[in-house]
Amino acid sequence: MHDREIVAAIVAGDPVGLGAAYDQYSQGLFFYCQSLLTEPADAADAVQNTFIIAAAKVSGLVEPDRFRAWLYAVARNECHRRLRTRVSSASLDEAGEAAETIDDTQDLGYDVEQAELRDLVWAALGGLNPGEREIIELNLRHEFDGTDLADVLGVPRNQAHALASRARSQFETSLGVLLVARSGREYCPELAEILDGWDGELTPLIRKRVNRHIDRCDVCGERK
Repeated sequence: MHDREIVAAIVAGDPVGLGAAYDQYSQGLFFYCQSLLTEPADAADAVQNTFIIAAAKVSGLVEPDRFRAWLYAVARNECHRRLRTRVSSASLDEAGEAAETIDDTQDLGYDVEQAELRDLVWAALGGLNPGEREIIELNLRHEFDGTDLADVLGVPRNQAHALASRARSQFETSLGVLLVARSGREYCPELAEILDGWDGELTPLIRKRVNRHIDRCDVCGERK
């Protein structure tokens, strides 16, 4: 079913509409919610609430053809509501750890090469701040761009374009930094000094420090 047909069926009270929406979008919504909430159980609950909210409010959707983007916007609001609740009931340290944690236990059934690439991508995402990671998740994994991305984020289209462009640029930088950091210490004493005691986990701070070094180092610049 197309989005317009799904919306019409839900508004008419036909359970086929909500079933079709769930079949088409629940898996993607789960991965998106998990990228924000980390815990699979929390993500599953957020997806369930997303469809409950959607069933109650979809009659007010002005553009039924944009149901998918609207649904992700509902899911995003639900996840951020849960995150606010989590922060209010936990210490600041615990909240920070929850926001920075990336779950890499999903078995997606890839072969070894794909699994290695996936691990590299997850590690590189660690060099981004939470907002940038969310943009990458929406833009690259769920393929939201333009007006759809703007609708999910609740911002003007031009701002969404700028946010996506910056996030992709930061992600590319993060990936380059990670590769240089993993393979270049034995070739560059200054890099080795910067990364002395590094545990291998990329963070925004490490990304910035190493990237500044790469920009002024011929050896590491060539390696990148």
